[in-house]
Amino acid sequence: MNAFGFFIARIAWQVGVRRERFRWNAVTRETQMLAETQDMLGRLAWPSMGSVEMMSGEYWQLRDFHDQQDELRATSERLTRENEEEQERLYLLEDAVEDEIDVLRKRKQTMMAKATGINEEVESIKIHDAETRRRFGSLKSKLDVLKKQSGEGYEPEIERTRTVLAELKDVHSRDLEQITRLENEMKSVEEEALAVDGEIYDCRARFKADTAELVAEIGRRSKQIAEISAKIGSLETHKNELAFQMGQFLSSHIDENPEALRPIMKRFGPLVDRIQYLRRSIHFNQRLARRSGR
Repeated sequence: MNAFGFFIARIAWQVGVRRERFRWNAVTRETQMLAETQDMLGRLAWPSMGSVEMMSGEYWQLRDFHDQQDELRATSERLTRENEEEQERLYLLEDAVEDEIDVLRKRKQTMMAKATGINEEVESIKIHDAETRRRFGSLKSKLDVLKKQSGEGYEPEIERTRTVLAELKDVHSRDLEQITRLENEMKSVEEEALAVDGEIYDCRARFKADTAELVAEIGRRSKQIAEISAKIGSLETHKNELAFQMGQFLSSHIDENPEALRPIMKRFGPLVDRIQYLRRSIHFNQRLARRSGR
């Protein structure tokens, strides 16, 4: 509120428009805006206040905190850069191990496919052998019956049946041998596949052992970065407190405008003008609010 607004508000008050609560709310709001403007003035102006004797202690503390922050940020950037490089190295090692494991997995898949093929072949032979045994049993029964028919002229049929039985017996023996051979081969392939699982486990264990120190170093740096960030934040809090004090100091000397502060006041004229405006507005609103409360 400026002087003209105050004049209009006084006239309104005289005709009964009081608005006491509105005026106190305006005071509260503008007081907060004043504090924020003073804070901004202090943040922007402090580097220019090295020659202001009354604020020399605050200035040098602020400068020290600022320098500490710069050093900490440089250290944090270096650690972050080193961590990124080590992380990239870790990714490359991990990719190499995964490529190696992919080769092993494909080898295992090939073995399992081979084992499946062998198993299907075994099942096919077993089906064939079951049919052979069925025929053998059937012809054996036939032979037993024919033997009982002595003198009936079945000798040629008996002889032919015995020949077929002998052939079926040979077929059965060959099937059994083939089944045994294939089952042994399948067992060997499955054992090789299981050995590949062991190789995959060893690859992962080797990678973990080889990168343990690297992972630990990345973790240590990450912890340092977090600690540095906390220190920078703490220093920023102290800087803000000191900057606010310097802003309040400048604000309190605006009307006096001493020679030592004139260059600073001129440089940050818009903020100085805003502080002066807010002070007048707060004063006008307080007067109106007190009148309304009578």
